[in-house]
Amino acid sequence: MFDDSDIKKKLTLLKKNISYIKKNKSKSIKYIFKNFKLLSGKNIRGLLVLITAEGLAGKINMSVINTAIAIELLHHATLIHDDIIDNSYKRRGDLALNRKIGYELSVLTGDYLFSYVNRLILKQNISLLYKIFSDVVKDICEGEIEEIYNKNNPFLKEKEYFQIIKKKTAALIRASVLCGSVLAKNTIDKNLSDYGLYTGIAFQIKDDILDISSNSKKLGKPVGCDIKEGKATLPFILAFKNANNREKKIMKTLFLQKNIKKLTFFIKKNNGINDSLDIARNYIYKAKKLLNNIRFKNDKSKIQLERIADYIINRNY
Repeated sequence: MFDDSDIKKKLTLLKKNISYIKKNKSKSIKYIFKNFKLLSGKNIRGLLVLITAEGLAGKINMSVINTAIAIELLHHATLIHDDIIDNSYKRRGDLALNRKIGYELSVLTGDYLFSYVNRLILKQNISLLYKIFSDVVKDICEGEIEEIYNKNNPFLKEKEYFQIIKKKTAALIRASVLCGSVLAKNTIDKNLSDYGLYTGIAFQIKDDILDISSNSKKLGKPVGCDIKEGKATLPFILAFKNANNREKKIMKTLFLQKNIKKLTFFIKKNNGINDSLDIARNYIYKAKKLLNNIRFKNDKSKIQLERIADYIINRNY
C-alpha cells in the first residue's frame, strides 16, 4: 500500500502490539476473534497517530502505540455497527462479521471493542486525550444518525452531505492526528487539526466515488452499495444539480427505485464523479499545504503525512 519502509515498520509495530487483545481464555471471545481480523484494512488512522507523535516529539513510546491501537479498535467497532445498520454482506473482500457470527454477537463485538478503547485511553491518564475520544464517538454517532435520517432523500443538499461526512468519517481521521499532537506536546495544533479534517473529507468523497466507479473485486464489496442503501452521496448530489429538469425527474425515480446501473449512467453523464474528484483533490491540496506551517522534529514525518494524503486521493479501493 505504501512504498515506504518506515511506514511498513509502523504497521508491523501496530500489529505486533495488538495481539494481547486476543489473549482471553473465554471460548466465546476466542470464537469472535477467529472470525474477525484485528487491524485488517488500511490502518491509516493508527498510522496518523504514530507519524504525528513521532514528527512532533521525535519518538514513539508505548502510550503512542496504545493510543494508535485504540483509534484502530474504535474504527473497527464503528465499521461492525455500520455493517449491521446497513445489513451489509461483505467487508474488505470477506463476509461481513454479522454474516459470519450473527447480528447479536456482532453488536456485542462492537461494544466489546469500545470497552477496550476506553480501557486503553483511560490508562494513558491524559484528560485531553480522553476528551478527544469522547467527542469523536459523539460526532460519529451524530453523523450516522443524520445519514440514516436522510435515507431515501434524493434532495439532500451539498451542505447537509458535508455536515454528515465531517462527523461520520472526517472526525475520526482528525482525532487521529490530534491524539498524536496531544501525546507529543499536550496541546492541539490547529494546522494538524485541519489537515486531519481535510484529508478525512477527501477520504469519504473518494469512497463515494469508488462506490460507483470501481468494481466489486477491487472494493472487496458490491458496487453501488450507497444507492442500494438509499444514500445520496456527493457524486449523485452534484450530478443531480447539473442535470436538466427532465433528467432530474428520471434520476429521482431511479434513486428511489435503487436502480444502480441506470442511475450510475446519469451520474457519470452529468459529471458527478469528475466534479466530486475535483473537490476531493482540492481538500488534499489544502491539507498538504498546511503541513508547511508545522514544526516537525524531522522532515520524514512531513513526507509521510503527504504520502498518506496522496494515497487517500489516488487509491482504487
